[in-house]
Amino acid sequence: MSEVTAKAKDAAYDAAHSAAADKAKGHSKEVIGKIKEKVGSAIGDHELEAKGHLQNAEGKKDRLKGEIKQEIEDVKDKVKAGVEVVKDKINEARGK
Repeated sequence: MSEVTAKAKDAAYDAAHSAAADKAKGHSKEVIGKIKEKVGSAIGDHELEAKGHLQNAEGKKDRLKGEIKQEIEDVKDKVKAGVEVVKDKINEARGK
């Protein structure tokens, strides 16, 4: 596998497993689950209603996973920025 192909696969994997992807997937599952719940309830199909509840719960889990990933990324970015500021201050103090 070439380096370009490997990088492309890595980028595709990262995009598919990103916080935004998880949040979008979760939101769509929630919406579809709610629709199934309502339709199942309206027509008396308890199995469809139960599947809707389950899909809605799975969607919430995926959405929350995405939100947690986003928070972790935000914290990592803030820590990196803080480390850079500290490095700059240390170098400044050393006279570099």
